[in-house]
Amino acid sequence: IPVVIDALTAFFGIRLSAPAVRAQWHYCNLYGITEENFGYWLRDAGCYKEVFQFLVQGALVRVQEFVDGNRYFKVFGLFILGFYIGRNRMYAGLETRIGLLKTITRLGFLIGLPLSLLYAWSSMNGHPWGNAMHTLIYTISVYPLGLAYLCGICLFYLRRKEAKLWSCLAAPGRMALTNFIGMFLFYGIGLCWGANVGLIQTEVIAFLVYIFQILFSRLWLFGFRFGLLEWIWRMLTYGKKFEIRNNVRA
Repeated sequence: IPVVIDALTAFFGIRLSAPAVRAQWHYCNLYGITEENFGYWLRDAGCYKEVFQFLVQGALVRVQEFVDGNRYFKVFGLFILGFYIGRNRMYAGLETRIGLLKTITRLGFLIGLPLSLLYAWSSMNGHPWGNAMHTLIYTISVYPLGLAYLCGICLFYLRRKEAKLWSCLAAPGRMALTNFIGMFLFYGIGLCWGANVGLIQTEVIAFLVYIFQILFSRLWLFGFRFGLLEWIWRMLTYGKKFEIRNNVRA
């Protein structure tokens, strides 16, 4: 579907994200954000008001990317795939699917790695073959590679079931919503390093943040049954109160 949409918009000369682009530049003009100062606006921001102004137009940039990349269809497709895996409880019988896992891992890396490099090249060079071909390359590169990583991790798990790594990863997984939303408290703010560190430093910081989330989640779950937002979400889902503390019987 995304490939067809890109082909049709290219044929008819339509840009579906045009309203978002106009709205973004409206706020850029309103706040004084220009092409010249865009790259260092956050670095030179003197107060949170200026940070918030950048985030407003940044949200509209994300809308543009969401629409141009047909993200809604891609995410919906992954939801369907996840629903199929969950409905058939494929995660519960990994030992009986070792052959399938190995096949997907091999084919996923064989197809996904070289095509992901081609997709990266296309992204860096402004989609030289058009948006439809760019989307097609994305589809046949990113998804096979993602499934290869997934199946590879499953195979590693089957070989090392008793590894402490899994209990470490389980804790932030049980508090995924709390950890995810908690990150937004620092979105666009951080430690004022956003415009002053390079790619390698950014990756190191991201790794350290995840380590902190693991430690925080394990510590939290010693005393509580759920993450804070998971607890609220659970009560809203079932329409009744749940005890959050570990030492109190629900």
